[in-house]
Parts: sequence; C-alpha cells; structure tokens
Amino acid sequence: MAEIPENNASHETVGANLRQSLAGGVPERKWLVALVKTNFEEVCRKQLQEKGYEAYVACQKQTRVYRNRHRREVTHIIISRMVFIHINEKERLQILKDFPVIKCFLTNKAAQTNEFGRHPFAVIPDAQMERLQFMLYNAETPVGFTAEPLRLGEHIRVVRGPLTNCEGQVIRLGNNSYLVVTLDALGSAMVNISPDDLERIA
Repeated sequence: MAEIPENNASHETVGANLRQSLAGGVPERKWLVALVKTNFEEVCRKQLQEKGYEAYVACQKQTRVYRNRHRREVTHIIISRMVFIHINEKERLQILKDFPVIKCFLTNKAAQTNEFGRHPFAVIPDAQMERLQFMLYNAETPVGFTAEPLRLGEHIRVVRGPLTNCEGQVIRLGNNSYLVVTLDALGSAMVNISPDDLERIA
C-alpha cells in the first residue's frame, strides 16, 4: 500500500478522461479510499455527501458506561484517516480540487504498475463494502480492523443474531471464533462470534 499525494492531474489521466468523454456514457464508479487529515473523517464524509457524493466512514456505534452509571452512545471509527468514496475518475480529480481535507487516494502497491510505472488506485469491490457496512451496523460486540494478513478459514454465513446472512471467513484465535470480512488492498475487519451462529457455505 502506498499513498500518492496529488496536486494536479497527470497528463495521462487527463487524456484518459478526454477519451472517455468523447466515447460517451458515464465512466463506472468504484469505491476508492481517500486519506484525510487526522480526526477529519466525519467532517470529510459530511462535506462530500452535501455535494452529492456517496461517502462512507468505517465506524461503529458503541455504548459506554461511566462511573456514575450514565450511559452514552458514541461513534468509534474503526479505520482511521480513511474515507470510502464511490466515484469515477473524473469525480476523483474534481474532489482533489474541491476538498483540501483530502490528502490523496490510496494505491494498491501489490498490483502491477502501468506503462508510466504507477500502481493503480486501491479499489474495494462493492460486495466487500456491503459486507463491511452490514457488519459495522449490526454487530453487538466491538469490531476490530487489522492491516496484517490473516489466515482465513472456511467460507461461512451467519444464521442467527443481528449479523444474520452476513458472509465471510471464520478464524479461531485462542478460544474465540471471529467472523472476518476482508477488504482487498487494505486488510480485514473482524468481530467475535459464536460458532453456533454459523453455517458452512459449500
């Protein structure tokens, strides 16, 4: 994974956009990952949505209990400094101009470079984004995220509880089982789950 700060569009990117415009049609939108200033994830998301962009911050609502037994619901960001944005290339270039809080878009360092020696941008498949959002919205226990590779096990589906129908892989760490949702080029989100709530997918 690498970040490429961008202040101006490269000549080859501008050329690609021009060819797309001449060909007609709307370029396909993909989930890209923007790196933003520290603690500006929610600010960036709101600004993007106000301008009509589809944006998402990986966060989870949790209830904290204080010493006076007062309960308060807080939003905990799972993947810091990152905002997922569903955009095409033309929109990406415009966003870099309009939103100074965005520093750059992440690239997939593991992918092959293009003719100019640059790695492609990290793209998160739609299905993986849907699983991540479903997990974070419905999980009753804290969701963790790791950029380290995990040994993924059997492909499973949750059959009971708030995560019903969520699919992923299952791993076992010590005496605990975890449902893992992998995000290509980023890492894995995982949540503790009972083996009794799982079924294998053939």
